[in-house]
Amino acid sequence: MISAGLPRTRGEWPEGVLEHLGSFRQGDVVEGFPMSYLGNPDVPVHAQTAAYRGEGPGTIEFEEAFPYGMITTQTCDIIEEDSKQPSRPWVQMVPVYDGEHKHDPITGSTKRPSYIPSNIRRFITEGRGPQYLLRLQDFPREGFWVADLRLSISVDKGWLLDRDPIRVFGSEEVGNRLAMLADRPAFDGKFGRAVMRPLIKELASLENTPLGQDIYQQVVEFRIRADDNINMGRVEIWVFSDSPLSDNVRRWFDEQADQWRRRAGEEDLVLLPTQYSQLDKISAKEYRSLTIMSLLDTPNPPWYQN
Repeated sequence: MISAGLPRTRGEWPEGVLEHLGSFRQGDVVEGFPMSYLGNPDVPVHAQTAAYRGEGPGTIEFEEAFPYGMITTQTCDIIEEDSKQPSRPWVQMVPVYDGEHKHDPITGSTKRPSYIPSNIRRFITEGRGPQYLLRLQDFPREGFWVADLRLSISVDKGWLLDRDPIRVFGSEEVGNRLAMLADRPAFDGKFGRAVMRPLIKELASLENTPLGQDIYQQVVEFRIRADDNINMGRVEIWVFSDSPLSDNVRRWFDEQADQWRRRAGEEDLVLLPTQYSQLDKISAKEYRSLTIMSLLDTPNPPWYQN
């Protein structure tokens, strides 16, 4: 069905479209991005869906277009320069907005301090924030501009003809982030209850404290080794750093581990002793055997829980 609607040759594409696509690459931003999705206003999850209450299931459109959108399609699939019959009529795009903006386009409220709380903006800047928010570091406008990878739509390539790319990324950062999200593991719900949620809560409580600053400066990442990520019986937590942890940070994690172990016992989960390692002290083979655990990511959804 899709292939039948495509131009049969490059020459049958609308004039100028293929040539113009040559100026785009993955991660480029364009102005003006109307966003819509399917929803049922009778059982709304998002506030924008609820705004359509009474109209029945259908297409939900954001009342205001996002100011920008970012292309997530791989560069080679945007251009298709070596194809005699280009087969990809669409690009995938995600919304881009200012995380410091004080006006909510959905409710019209100015009471919210920002779209993204200040502590989360700091985490994002440090590369420790929610993985679905990608900061546009070199964006040519004042503010805290992010691409939100939670919602993606298909855009006909002809829509790009009267738009010029805004070059933001000069590396593979977009592709790497998308690959990371696609490869994001799901964890057993009991691990979330025993370890992940308490860890996130405790770290948040340390914001703007000397200990909290020490933890965020010293700890590079967390990883785990489990017999089964979905149905965990035994799990081992690894805390990685670039250099030896200070005594106060190590002591804090040891205290947390005691609490994790107690809750794990209530969940019928065996928590092995916490492992502390420097990144230059572990073999590549062993490192690859571990699964990353993001600081601010939530555990798997309830339907994974037994």
